[in-house]
Amino acid sequence: MKYTQTIKTIIVHPEGEPLFHESATHVAIDDEGGGHYLIITQFPDDPEPGQIRLDPDELEQVYFAAQQLLTQHKNNDNNTTD
Repeated sequence: MKYTQTIKTIIVHPEGEPLFHESATHVAIDDEGGGHYLIITQFPDDPEPGQIRLDPDELEQVYFAAQQLLTQHKNNDNNTTD
């Protein structure tokens, strides 16, 4: 049996701040059998439901993280062996 590794979540956060910082953005990939999709979440101290707030520099990093996860998922689908 062969195994592969899959990264499911990348956390984009301000440099020098911890992973749990209120400005941290979690970019995750998931698949419940109907195809993969991205989940983008934040955990601010004063949340407004349904909002994600990104500054321009952070948006670029979140986009890169999403692309990395999607490319990985596509590559894993193409290289699946039993």
